[in-house]
Amino acid sequence: MESELLVIVLIIFLLAGTVKGVIGFGLPTVSLAVLTVVVELPVAVLLMVIPSAITNIWQAVDGPHFLDLMRRFWLMLLASAVGVWFSYGLLLVANPKDMTGVLGVVLCVYAAVSLHRGRLIPRLTHERFVSPAVGLVTGALAGATGSLVMPMVPYLQALDLERDTLVQMMGISFAVSTCAIGLAIADHGGYDSKLVLLSLVALVPALAGMKLGRLLRRRLPELVFRRCLFAGLLVIGIRLIWKGLY
Repeated sequence: MESELLVIVLIIFLLAGTVKGVIGFGLPTVSLAVLTVVVELPVAVLLMVIPSAITNIWQAVDGPHFLDLMRRFWLMLLASAVGVWFSYGLLLVANPKDMTGVLGVVLCVYAAVSLHRGRLIPRLTHERFVSPAVGLVTGALAGATGSLVMPMVPYLQALDLERDTLVQMMGISFAVSTCAIGLAIADHGGYDSKLVLLSLVALVPALAGMKLGRLLRRRLPELVFRRCLFAGLLVIGIRLIWKGLY
């Protein structure tokens, strides 16, 4: 079973890394969505931490806007870390099936809105007050389910950031949330040496997938890829809701 899990994890993170390479995000979302089909959500979150943290730190610093974005969004990032810290305990004490169902709902909402290319969050004018609230909710969902995208990504899209700036800001946000999850796991004594090693090994296919994804980005129409991705996430989200209910 351990050898089978190793193969499955390597394939999943190669896929998730490829997705991230093509569209700039999706490694935690895709890896968690597929991993929770074969393992419990707390295990999936632990396996996701190292590949997600390293790839997102790389994405966060790979651009000229890092300091400007940190100055603009530092309060939102701090709020997201606080949200993770206080909500991660839910993942440990709650029924894993319930949290799996919550993750399924998050994925379905995100995928459905993205498929219709709509805005879950309208254009906003009170960024100073809204940003910390968005960060806190994102952190709470990240800590409880491992999903880093909601409502952070729709919110950043609503701010109409320039494409490269948006990609870098998503990397910063995801890196902060993932590192906060990692610290919360350590604080709760949740690390298992074998799973940590497996998570470290998963970094290799994740990085290889990112490189492959960047090559595919030049050949594959992004719109087609995004539609296939979000359709797949919608199906997986429905499957996770079903798994959480039964």
